[in-house]
Amino acid sequence: MATPNADETKTAHELSMSLFFTAMAYGAAYITAATAIIMLNKYMLSVTAFKYPIVLSSLGVVCGWLTSIFMVYTKRVDMANHKDITFKFWAQNVLPIGFFQGTTLMLGNMAYFHLTLSFLQMMKALSPAVLFTILYFAGLDKWHTKVAVAVAVIIGGTLVASLGEMQFTWIGFALILGAELTEAFKNAAMQFLLANKKFSMWEGMFFISPASLIFLLTAAALFEFKDMAEKNAWGMMAEHPELFLAAGFLGFVVNFCSLGVIKFIGSLTLKVLAQVRSIIIIIFGVIFYHDVVQPIQIVGYGIALVGFTGYNIAKIKAKEEEILEERRSAEEKKTLL
Repeated sequence: MATPNADETKTAHELSMSLFFTAMAYGAAYITAATAIIMLNKYMLSVTAFKYPIVLSSLGVVCGWLTSIFMVYTKRVDMANHKDITFKFWAQNVLPIGFFQGTTLMLGNMAYFHLTLSFLQMMKALSPAVLFTILYFAGLDKWHTKVAVAVAVIIGGTLVASLGEMQFTWIGFALILGAELTEAFKNAAMQFLLANKKFSMWEGMFFISPASLIFLLTAAALFEFKDMAEKNAWGMMAEHPELFLAAGFLGFVVNFCSLGVIKFIGSLTLKVLAQVRSIIIIIFGVIFYHDVVQPIQIVGYGIALVGFTGYNIAKIKAKEEEILEERRSAEEKKTLL
């Protein structure tokens, strides 16, 4: 008689809560690192003489890839389950993620030149709706009415907050909208790879990072390397290595922790956590960059926080239902056998 594993002996509520709190641990690290790197990128691109968002975006990907290579080749990460991965599989399933990740990083950093830090974060309220739609129609997530309502409240609150924006440019709007669309596709594809194909976070980073670098470095070669050489930007990197090392490390932490959230509870939760990060960044923007925030924006973000709380409650309940459904299906199969 087979001995049940630990997950099978837990109730659906216990298992869903365990997955939720694991994801939230990654989520807390994600919010901390993401807030820090956004503030650092804003400082480097707006205050210093380093005006190269594509190269800056590449640092975290390079750091993550080198770290994952170290973990794999020192046998700290077991790749036995994925030795059969072919170049065809990588090109069909991983390379598109690299394109979406590279494009998201590039467009997101370019938008710093055109919009205030606060408004950029408000625009990101649209991403849960985009991702929720993509996941549902791609068959990667099930429809849960309470989750959908909570996401709608978050989006509505953040859109109300955006009504008070005083500085607006269509170029910046197009850049951040493009970044949100490509990030939604990236997260949906990552969820398929991590959850459906059973990749660990280190394996995901090992395979996805080079795909992202192909597109980032190609774009940097086309648009930035020549100007960097002419203005001795490489010299600035040598003079202030602490800034660029910090950008690389924080970028790695953000990418790794986002993979953790996606794997344990799904990519939509990652986007909701990003809304909390946005609130923190808006506060920093007001304090350090003197962004003007109107009363209507404060009201809007209050509504968004209510939606965020409701989302967490609804997501735990939805996860319990999914676990119970999986167990019922497994029991039915055993009965038939």
